[in-house]
Amino acid sequence: MENSCIQLNDLPDEILMIIFKKLTNMAVLYSLIDVNKRLNKIVHDTAFTNRLTLYASTTDGFIVPLPDYILDRFCLHILPKIYHKVKCLNLEPVSIKRILLATNYPNLTGLALYNVQDGIVLDLLTELHVGVNYFTDILYLWDGRFNQLHTLYVNVCQIQYPNLIIDNTKKRPNLKCFSLYCITETYAYDDLIIPLLHRMSNLEKLYLYLFCEREVFIDGSEMKINIINHMPRLNTLTFNIHSSIYFNNQINLKSNGDIQKTFKNFKDNQIISCVDYFPKAKKCQCHIYSYPYKLKHYYNITNNFPGEIFKYVREISLFDERPFKHEFFLQISQSFPLLKKLTVINGKQQNNKHSRVLKNGKENLSIIKYPHLTQLDLTQVHKDYIRQFLLDAKTCLSNNVYLLIDYRLTKKVTRNFTRNRTRSNCAKLSYVFFSRRLEFPEHLKDYFPYAEIL
Repeated sequence: MENSCIQLNDLPDEILMIIFKKLTNMAVLYSLIDVNKRLNKIVHDTAFTNRLTLYASTTDGFIVPLPDYILDRFCLHILPKIYHKVKCLNLEPVSIKRILLATNYPNLTGLALYNVQDGIVLDLLTELHVGVNYFTDILYLWDGRFNQLHTLYVNVCQIQYPNLIIDNTKKRPNLKCFSLYCITETYAYDDLIIPLLHRMSNLEKLYLYLFCEREVFIDGSEMKINIINHMPRLNTLTFNIHSSIYFNNQINLKSNGDIQKTFKNFKDNQIISCVDYFPKAKKCQCHIYSYPYKLKHYYNITNNFPGEIFKYVREISLFDERPFKHEFFLQISQSFPLLKKLTVINGKQQNNKHSRVLKNGKENLSIIKYPHLTQLDLTQVHKDYIRQFLLDAKTCLSNNVYLLIDYRLTKKVTRNFTRNRTRSNCAKLSYVFFSRRLEFPEHLKDYFPYAEIL
């Protein structure tokens, strides 16, 4: 092997890549990982680590387990070093448990099983994390397969009424933990989601992330009657639920105080609620969630935002029919210290924007900083919010921000890209995407000296 390594080291990287790609990824990793620094760097390339086939084939085409000495090397030394690069595993049933337990695979998106007997693997699976397109796909999971599941995490794109009649009543007594995540609005909370939950009478942990349109808000009383009372063993309930109502002349609409009172018996949980009414859209919404907040995003934040610290959140959106003040943005920067992506949607002119102007013409405001911000979307705002983020007396942007913004409004705010008080923040941008753009003036590039203009 030493002489082979000397010969390999005489070849350029490009030639080595061509040679190694003619071998299986398993053979490359088994033979060359940790041999020397140069080869180690090459075989750590994603070309050799993204997809691994960890079984052997006989000359007549039968799939068999790897020899123990090869499996030992992979499970003890190789997989723990490349775990974060593995995206797809091709396995056979004898070694599947050992390989999957050798390390964590945070980026694994594909798992193919070969040479399995019908039903054996499904009966052995006890935990499943799955993404599906429709609610009916969840019901198909429970048609008699996966009988031994005790933990199920489901990310579903749409929860709609199915075209086919599918049984949604069969109990799942083995299920102990269930998570349902859906980012699109559903009208079927009462008809589909609640009956599904009633099938899980022995559930101990429940996680819900939902957007629902109903005739009344989802609150603590509703959750106790329709969910908690049907799960006597439930000890962990974590949720993030938006419910919305379209109204015309309704007069018995609940306040945030009314909603908060319905959670008075949730003694083991801190529950935060926020109720907003949008007269122009004739819509009201209620957002209830468990705190601490563990999700990486928080959408549709309004002026009624209750505060607190959200250390896990990286992406937010702000929306209201009422204007946002400077102090609101200051609160946002403090509540989301690790914010990376921010979208603002507000067409209302800011109030009191001239109330703090001093004699020298500058504004007496606290300068807001977003130290981790990488993307800012201002394509759906009044020009006052472009001032809010570009004026150096109001905001100090971090370097390398990707800005999406309206061209005509930006031209007004920057006074045809000549204004000094917006120049420093514009010089920190790495990308600028202009909506409603016309032909760009020649001096535009000078105003955004480090940005690629799209």
